Amino acid sequence: MRAGTWPAAAGSLFNLALHFALDDARDLQDELDDKEDAVHAALPVHRDDYDFGACTDMFFQDTDVLMLYSARFDGIEDPDGETNRQIGMGDLRVAAWFEPFGNVKTRDPHRDFRR
Repeated sequence: MRAGTWPAAAGSLFNLALHFALDDARDLQDELDDKEDAVHAALPVHRDDYDFGACTDMFFQDTDVLMLYSARFDGIEDPDGETNRQIGMGDLRVAAWFEPFGNVKTRDPHRDFRR
């Protein structure tokens, strides 16, 4: 977010990682409610703090990838499956997790890493 833009899930793997990060942030918030944390308390407060629903709305095009964690949707990752075709969710098999979404600008693979 250094450039002032929100993160965009550029592929299924990044999408999953961002979902996990938001889950961890929710858990951390629950822990901070249980005990006083001086470092956390010193941070500036904003009315949108901890609005994880808004984060989900802004960061993700959809939450289809989360269906992979429900036994109810077993097999939905296959783009040739009936439910997948009806929903139009695409290939969510593990090998496709590394493919970028076609409508999201991805990071330049030749850009240097700053350390």
